[in-house]
Amino acid sequence: MIKITTNNVDFTTKYVIEVKFKIKGVVEKSDIVGAVFGQTEGLLLDLDLRDLQKSGRIGRIEVDNESKEGVSEGIIKIPSSLTRRETALLAATVETVSRVGPCEAEIKLLDIRDVRETKRKKIIERAAELLKNWDQNSLEPSEIEEQMDTDIKLGEITSWGPENLPAGPEVESSSELIIVEGRADVLNLLRIGVKNTVAVQGTQVPKSVINLIKTKSSVIAFLDGDRGGQIILNELLQVTKLDYIARAPEGSEVEELTRKQMIKALQNKKPTRARHIPIPKVKKAISGKDDLFQKLMKKLKVKNQKVIKESLEKIEPGHSIGLNKSLEKLFEIPVGEVFEKIKEYKETQFLIIDGILTKRLITLLVPMKIKFIACKNKEEELRVPSEITIFLF
Repeated sequence: MIKITTNNVDFTTKYVIEVKFKIKGVVEKSDIVGAVFGQTEGLLLDLDLRDLQKSGRIGRIEVDNESKEGVSEGIIKIPSSLTRRETALLAATVETVSRVGPCEAEIKLLDIRDVRETKRKKIIERAAELLKNWDQNSLEPSEIEEQMDTDIKLGEITSWGPENLPAGPEVESSSELIIVEGRADVLNLLRIGVKNTVAVQGTQVPKSVINLIKTKSSVIAFLDGDRGGQIILNELLQVTKLDYIARAPEGSEVEELTRKQMIKALQNKKPTRARHIPIPKVKKAISGKDDLFQKLMKKLKVKNQKVIKESLEKIEPGHSIGLNKSLEKLFEIPVGEVFEKIKEYKETQFLIIDGILTKRLITLLVPMKIKFIACKNKEEELRVPSEITIFLF
């Protein structure tokens, strides 16, 4: 392995540039380093490799090279103490190397690693370990029984499905299923003896969970009382069928709840058909955005705007309505069934959904050449093709 020193200059690595190379020929490591220095020289005056090493702003360049059947392949690592911008420029400069001696070469960036981030993670992990040991050694007599109970429950948590989702030990055997957001929620429910839980681990509901729900006689979504919980609930309602919804108190998370609060929340679960989701009167929402609605209808050359407006006003909570080019109603179904049934209605050009427009849904709709989608909200940073007009009501 070739290592180029920095003339004993004190050097602290912040980033490591890793590039892979493929050279059509058998070359030595020193040839590769020489080519990197030679072909990058003068490209960027402030980022000359030789000057950077002399000043201690880049460290030893390491080359891992292996030749087989007349082709040399491997990795080049360049430690850097430059700024993020300068490090990125240096990485792009190294990619311009196209020859090593007489041989053609191809160099591509693999990664720019933040060494400090790795150190931070190690510090956090070590601090957590120290704190855990400290807590265990500092237990009061009154806490020993509680700690034993907690350790028993922690031992019961399992990894379920191809995604290794956190779950209780009875997630498959029980006829009832409780869906939560994360591992900490599963643990908190285990502490009160609830073992038929599974965590979706984010807003993208895993396919394995959707299939599991189909096998259960009763499904409860038990989610945080914040915006994140609402987003997960909307996603669940779109991709599957729920029987009940339970929520933590407003602003609280399931993992924070006491035994009494969790039992109360589950006892107060609401059937999905009668769920209470604060929704303003649709008529007011439409009238408040009437100018925008009129402009969009004019843009789409819709003559009978009344049909769409009435659909917006009369749509049932959690449902979707599809209209064809002539504004004839093709379907009115729960949002959760749109993914399965929308392909049956290929003539749909106007879609109204009482829910959130997601990336997954828009990917399904684009090939259908839908012109207009009205929805309650849409995912943040969602990219919608220019040929589809979006109206938030």
